[in-house]
Amino acid sequence: MASVSAVIVTWNGARLLQSCLGALRAQTLRPDEVVVVDNNSTDGTLDILRRESGIHLIGNAANLGFAAANNQGFRASSGELIMLLNYDVELAPDYVERCAGHFERADVGSVTGKLLRPGGLVVDSTGHNAYGLGWVENRGELGPDSGFDKAEEVFGVCAAAAIYRRAALESAIVDGELMDESYFAYIEDVDLDWRLRWMGWRAWYEPAALAIHHRSATGARFSTPIMRHILKNRILTVVKDYDRRMLARNTPGIVAFTVTKTIDFARSNPGAALGLLDAARLMPRALRWRRIIRERRVAEPASVAGWLRPFPWLDRVRRRLRGR
Repeated sequence: MASVSAVIVTWNGARLLQSCLGALRAQTLRPDEVVVVDNNSTDGTLDILRRESGIHLIGNAANLGFAAANNQGFRASSGELIMLLNYDVELAPDYVERCAGHFERADVGSVTGKLLRPGGLVVDSTGHNAYGLGWVENRGELGPDSGFDKAEEVFGVCAAAAIYRRAALESAIVDGELMDESYFAYIEDVDLDWRLRWMGWRAWYEPAALAIHHRSATGARFSTPIMRHILKNRILTVVKDYDRRMLARNTPGIVAFTVTKTIDFARSNPGAALGLLDAARLMPRALRWRRIIRERRVAEPASVAGWLRPFPWLDRVRRRLRGR
């Protein structure tokens, strides 16, 4: 069995951290090492971590963001398989073992299990769906736990509880970064999905591997800075990861969705619209990454483009009317 390293990024996660670590210790296939990177927590998280044995703790003097901290954890790890785990996730005891079994396939680069919201009845993520207009979302999110009982290939995986092959991650590094640190937080795992696809790796979903994801435990997801990052990061992901044909085919939808999302965000958080300026400022960097990815990619564009779905506009309108 391949060696496994778990990487956990913490930021003010004391309320849920012990449950996460306890579930990790209870795994039938326990990670060979646990690397925790703390982004300057002030709520007692560090006190909990210092009392834990068998943890390699990296403490940052400032909040460097989810992407940069995961990069630190990855560089400090040594396993053949790398598990990226959020501190607000509780794994079922056989989660790691069930996911790790899929790496017997030589072309599998990432695996996720079924992530459910607290209570176990509502889906959090069963992998990622990608849409042509430049949006990627969690399969089944906020819907009932029904219809996701088949082990199958998916576009990508949610990094809240994903296991990756080290060789796959190493193939996706650009400018020394696994996750794009300009993202700070959110959508960095989607960008990684894309690069792994372009490098020829497959993503897999295992429904028997279960976990509970409390999601946005700090409440930051709907803050102005994070919504600003989400808007910026979505644009940068399209610029970096879509090839010319994808852009030509989907530009009207990309523009329409960007305008719609900007207006939606700005209604409740006017400062979120500054994400457009952030994306413009980072465009030269994104274009450099685009050139590097294009030069190194091994997958046929048609095989990657085949994962892009039409966006379900009507379903989203219905959800909005129902208050979801």
